[in-house]
Amino acid sequence: MHLPYFKKRLVDKLKFITRDELIEITALCTVLPGPSTTQTITSIGYKVGGTKIAILTILLWSMPGAIIMTLLGLSPKFLNAQELSFLPSMVIGFMAFGTWKMFQWIDQKPLNITLFILAGLLGFVFRSPWFFPIGILCGGIISSTFNRTIKRKKNWKPKEFNWINLTIFATIFILVGLSGLLITKYKTNSKWQQPVVLFENTYRLGALSFGGGNVFAAMTMEQYVHHTKRMDIQDLNIGIAASQAVPGPNFNLAAYSNTVALRNQNFPKSMQIFGGLIGLIGVFLPGTLLVLFAFPIWDRLQTFESINRAIPGIFAVSVGFILTACLLLSKELWHILEINNFQNVWIHVGLAIATFAMLITEKIPTPFIVLFAIAIGWFVSL
Repeated sequence: MHLPYFKKRLVDKLKFITRDELIEITALCTVLPGPSTTQTITSIGYKVGGTKIAILTILLWSMPGAIIMTLLGLSPKFLNAQELSFLPSMVIGFMAFGTWKMFQWIDQKPLNITLFILAGLLGFVFRSPWFFPIGILCGGIISSTFNRTIKRKKNWKPKEFNWINLTIFATIFILVGLSGLLITKYKTNSKWQQPVVLFENTYRLGALSFGGGNVFAAMTMEQYVHHTKRMDIQDLNIGIAASQAVPGPNFNLAAYSNTVALRNQNFPKSMQIFGGLIGLIGVFLPGTLLVLFAFPIWDRLQTFESINRAIPGIFAVSVGFILTACLLLSKELWHILEINNFQNVWIHVGLAIATFAMLITEKIPTPFIVLFAIAIGWFVSL
């Protein structure tokens, strides 16, 4: 959902980059693990002003939502599940709008449209997080093989390689992994080891998650609810719903999850806030380091004709995965409604359609749409 707004503000209004450059950057970040839209805006900052601007970009992009999610983790009773119960319907409307908007960016050739449809449907069928990188790779190979020659003008100098970023990424990954393994193997009675374990878990999830916020939420459920019992499903549901409502990336769920995990272990408030900081740094650090390393390489690879031919296919597949997310959310909502004997089903359907319609007008700010969905939940719960 963020990409149409990147185009509106960064391409159309401020003209930091062109539409084709945004598509190329999106194609790169779709291939990498981690929060793809966060990596996209970080890459734009890196292209415009180098490493310093890239770091400032990700901080300003992620911190407002992370702060709100941390505060919510300190006191999750601010909103209950009933008041947030209509947010999934709203999110489906957002996803449908995002799919429709991004579909217009696809190079409208039969091959690319076919890749979009296949990616969306096969992603819905297989669901495995590993299908995302495999699908991106296959889409790029097919596009490079069958698309005609595509020439793109380069209007910026290729960035220099910086191997230190990849070295830092690998070093942190190994060190935090070994720390988590040793702490898990040699358990002590001290609860102060938990922040280290949380950082290891969060960094690993951020480094290995393909497929965006929905995949990250599923991995968080497995790690924090089922495996370690750091929170219950009610806590997580509130966090997932809230991450859709606050500004910024859905990966800010990590700030909430770590705050709640330390709260449930009776840590003081100061340490709970520190847990939110652990989530913020741990989840975004690996993706940022990968972008700072990979973008200069990608910048140079685009001089090859085969890479340029692959970009339209990679982009078509990435948009197909937005369709996958829309279908998966619709299926989950249908399952919930079925369990509840389709209670308020027409309100859910109407809200999804209304959300899509309001977004098409491009006149209603998205925070008002979110507040509208919360207000409906509050009214129905009376």
